[in-house]
Amino acid sequence: MGKHGAKAVMLSDRKLEVARAFGVDNRNTAVRPPGLVGLPIPTTILTDAEGIVRWIDQSDDYMVRSEPGRVMAALETALPRTA
Repeated sequence: MGKHGAKAVMLSDRKLEVARAFGVDNRNTAVRPPGLVGLPIPTTILTDAEGIVRWIDQSDDYMVRSEPGRVMAALETALPRTA
């Protein structure tokens, strides 16, 4: 379950390889931390077991991420539990 008890796969994408693949990399930003090629557009993507995107949430501010309650609500709606 990992550090935060999440029962989902979380992604760390330091080289922005996945961000580029999804078209959410932002290399034109004036804010570029040392050692990074750019910053991703803050994006939360929920996919089902087949890899179909069921929900996307993005922020215009690189410092703002999806609120946990919003993500949990999307999980319940987009990927309802089965008995």
